[in-house]
Amino acid sequence: MATLELADEIRTTVEGIGTADLVVGLATAGPSATVAAVAGAVRAALDAHFAGQGAVVVHVDQAPSEETPAALASALGPVRVVRAAGAGHAADDPLDWTQAVRTMLTVGRRLEARALVMLNADLGSTTTEWLRALATPVLKDDVGLVLPIYHRYRYDGTLTQALVVPLMRSLFGRQLVHPLAEEFACSGAVADAFLAQPVWETDLGRHGLEFWLPGAAIERGFTVGQAVLGPRTVAAATHPPAPLGRTVGRVAGALFALAEQSESYWLDVRGSEPAATFGVLPEPLPGGPAVDPERMQVGFVQGVRDLLPVWERILAPENLGEVLELSDRPLERFRFPDRLWTRVVYDFLLAYRARVVYRSHAAQSLAPLYLGRAASVILETSARPPAALSLSASRLGGMFEEDKPYLVDRWR
Repeated sequence: MATLELADEIRTTVEGIGTADLVVGLATAGPSATVAAVAGAVRAALDAHFAGQGAVVVHVDQAPSEETPAALASALGPVRVVRAAGAGHAADDPLDWTQAVRTMLTVGRRLEARALVMLNADLGSTTTEWLRALATPVLKDDVGLVLPIYHRYRYDGTLTQALVVPLMRSLFGRQLVHPLAEEFACSGAVADAFLAQPVWETDLGRHGLEFWLPGAAIERGFTVGQAVLGPRTVAAATHPPAPLGRTVGRVAGALFALAEQSESYWLDVRGSEPAATFGVLPEPLPGGPAVDPERMQVGFVQGVRDLLPVWERILAPENLGEVLELSDRPLERFRFPDRLWTRVVYDFLLAYRARVVYRSHAAQSLAPLYLGRAASVILETSARPPAALSLSASRLGGMFEEDKPYLVDRWR
């Protein structure tokens, strides 16, 4: 098993505890305005739902300070804590989530935990029910990996809905509302399988672990379920948001790398199956940030002007022709068809594999096309009931499945 080599003081603490039924991971990088609230929710959940179960919190403290452990200890009270303090990580550096997950899994398996849960210490919206919702299917229903479903505004996560959800469904044959392990619960067997894989020091492991974890669990035959949590409120960012091109590039690049790594599995996958869902799927929250499809369309048209030489090397001629025709349409007639978007994504995945241009450049150049697709979905659904958005997402997932031979034939 490719576990981390734990520091002597951590091993001593773990040996002193012995075993645990449930391990909960929290990661911080410097002082945190929300960790006390999240830890308080964990303690309340343990008292309300897991009384009699041996529980341990693993605090991965990547930029050690006195303030955060003290706040955590006060909120957790008698709950046992294993603190894994990092070194050489400045408080203003982004959290190394991959390293935090690996540490939590390693400590959890040393404690022979039956369920391991990773929570986001930056989510002040975490409630007592989140830990129950994630851990219970592992402990009582023999689910291997449980992913979160958050209660979001109508157009939150448009990139996830346009790219991550349908591509993961097509590749791995599971219908998941949110196929990202941004938070998750898993069994001991799944944790062992994750730790045994040589992914942790790779680019995919460092930049796309939230995609790799569900794919790896499905590929290895484990049951993957999803649990409804609640509204997801992130603490105020200490770093400016990444430019759209970089964000799209990271997500697309990670998904494409995952497809390349998992080709022996997904090339023979046909169709998809619903995933077990724990809780009632929520309708979108009212309100939310304003969205401007006209501005998105302008970004798409500008991308056509700026990136045409790149897209000529990536897109099949017939698909490029449709994109060019679409760029001349006025806003009131602007629609980016499901089939065209599906083939654009598949063309980009094929070009990434063939290295027709630099991989990072190829992945980032998908951003204007994504803007076009997002604008189209908003124009189609904004005046209709919330169910229209779900129907649009389901229809797109079905198109990715239906058109998968387009990808498979060219891949082989």
